[in-house]
Amino acid sequence: MMIDGMRDLARFFKALGDETRLGLVSLLAQQEPGSALCVGRLAQELEVTASAVSQHLRVLKDLGLVLAERRGYRIHYFLDQERLAIYQELAREQLGIEFVQEPAQPEMKRS
Repeated sequence: MMIDGMRDLARFFKALGDETRLGLVSLLAQQEPGSALCVGRLAQELEVTASAVSQHLRVLKDLGLVLAERRGYRIHYFLDQERLAIYQELAREQLGIEFVQEPAQPEMKRS
């Protein structure tokens, strides 16, 4: 899947504009590398139905932001860190580094 500038960045922000999808990305971002969560756990954490989680995961998977892996009887989901880095770089290119980088904290003066 090729990234196409402003259009793909708009799709990315539109997907994250939904509270449930933003919550899913937040939960998945908190996982340790190699760790993943199943639909049931994600639904429990977000206090929504498993079918709602599945629908939102489909949107995130279409973006390439979420990957799935079968572990036994369940499918576990995790963020594609490389794809996330591509979207971050795209945001820097299109919107400027000030938009995506946390501003430097002013130094405290010591007396």
